[in-house]
Amino acid sequence: MPGVQVILDQNLEELVPFIDWFYFFYGWRIPGKFPELLEEDSPKAEAARKLYGDAQELLQKAIAKKWIRANGICGVFPVNRHRETLELRSEFGSFRFEFLREQEVRNGVCRNRSLADFVTPKETDYMGLFAVSAGFQIAEQSEEFKKKGDEYSALLLQSLGGRLTEAFSQKLHLDVMKKYWGYLPENAEPFGIRPAPGYPACPDHTEKLPIWQAMRVQEKTGIALSDSFMMIPENATCGYYFAHPKSGYFSIGKIGEDQLLEYARRKNWTLETARRWLCPRE
Repeated sequence: MPGVQVILDQNLEELVPFIDWFYFFYGWRIPGKFPELLEEDSPKAEAARKLYGDAQELLQKAIAKKWIRANGICGVFPVNRHRETLELRSEFGSFRFEFLREQEVRNGVCRNRSLADFVTPKETDYMGLFAVSAGFQIAEQSEEFKKKGDEYSALLLQSLGGRLTEAFSQKLHLDVMKKYWGYLPENAEPFGIRPAPGYPACPDHTEKLPIWQAMRVQEKTGIALSDSFMMIPENATCGYYFAHPKSGYFSIGKIGEDQLLEYARRKNWTLETARRWLCPRE
């Protein structure tokens, strides 16, 4: 069960069935349920049908001409928990992952959740890590389109790269459930989550760094982190796998000053640094 899987030059044809076209159209400001959107009798539906046709044509061409390449990595590791800190062990050493706990009262209730709760506190448990990108080669081909004055195809290719990245993330998660971790019983409904650093349940982008360190992500896949912890190529995503049957997504919400101070201590940060990363809008 424990170990790392590296996927280089993922077959894009295998990702196509996982594309979420709802979010593709949403990104182009044509919201609507898919595929019902294409069947409507309206100017919006007409625009959607044209965009969908263009996307399908460009997608097949991009696959055939290798204008998009996809690499990824995932791993399952032993982990021990102390409150909201998870200590993970890989072949490259021991790595700490710091999480936050929900404090905000909503509708008179504070559910007090933390992603760390999906790991047992009493004995060694397991968690997964992943990073994927279907963004390789896209920038180069987009520039070629722009040189020819074809801004539309450049934007469309970037959009398809984003959807393929999410499709890759979804497919890999299923592969982890069924093969690499293998915790999903045969014929059972999939369960487990893959939250990403920087999103509502774990808003700290700097927590991407131990993912890169624990699996040597850049060395093995070419997916890099910038100084501000943005992923390169642009179309990339990373995160954690939690297999607890009751795991689910949620938002940490507003972080209290007491928790901000405690988190800063765990990260060896000043309070100002913690506030910059966790409360950027305050």
